[in-house]
Amino acid sequence: MSDILTPPVETSRWPLPKTGRRVVIPHALVTELAEHPLCRDCMPHGVGFYPAAAGHHMGRAEPRDHLVIYCLAGSGVAELEGRRKPVRAGDVLLLREGQRHRYRANPQDPWTIYWVHLGGAEVDTYFNEILSSPDGFTATVGQHSRLTEDLELLLTTVTRFRPHHLIYAANLLKSLLSFMALMRRQRQARNVALDVPRIQAWLQAHLHQRIELEQLVSATSELSLYHFIREYKRQTGQTPMQAFQHLKITRACYLLDITDLSIAQVADDLGYDDPYYFSRQFKKVMGVAPRDYRRERSER
Repeated sequence: MSDILTPPVETSRWPLPKTGRRVVIPHALVTELAEHPLCRDCMPHGVGFYPAAAGHHMGRAEPRDHLVIYCLAGSGVAELEGRRKPVRAGDVLLLREGQRHRYRANPQDPWTIYWVHLGGAEVDTYFNEILSSPDGFTATVGQHSRLTEDLELLLTTVTRFRPHHLIYAANLLKSLLSFMALMRRQRQARNVALDVPRIQAWLQAHLHQRIELEQLVSATSELSLYHFIREYKRQTGQTPMQAFQHLKITRACYLLDITDLSIAQVADDLGYDDPYYFSRQFKKVMGVAPRDYRRERSER
């Protein structure tokens, strides 16, 4: 059983690129919420996103909290008390408090990961539900846009450093872990020509960038560009790039709702070099400019 009153989390010192993020919740705030009925079972201590993390590695002899690493792309390797396992896209790495471990990105194919340090009385129970064996520490849950969306939401929420935001973050984390457990059980070989959940997860992982359609096709399918677009539109009713645009604008709406970021900062976070172009795209989808959207929402 984990004690939520752990000292500050021990994160790696991997140098963050522009699109990388690393948030450690102040220990005083974790302590303040330790006995809150909605937080004491499972609560994040820190959250991060490391894209294409070349050179990323970490080892802990006596970890003071639990750790979840979800691999979106690339690969790595993890070792827990002498047992070594590969970590690939769609895998989740679950490392428990007190268990000596180390891990690293594959130098030839560095992973893109979300990570969450966490504590609480029921974290072991959540881990047991996700893993197929009690002594395991990796599970394949697949690439799902729901996971990426929730991890992005979790990361954005914890940056607020306010009790009501962290209460929400704690319960979002519980939902996220429960969904991982469900996906591990339901996962089975897919025999469809196009794996739409995998495509959506890849798009979610690249919301901070500008992408070319050819990149998406080569990363997620064996189909030709023509057949990829046709099959994707048949299954979803829109083209891949229309879907990507809508995902970006959905993310922009959330940032405008929950953060104090300027319009230019929101645009930059979503890979737009020109905030005026971003505003035009936002208005095309939402019917109002970002500034008007934020004002209307704040007046409700």
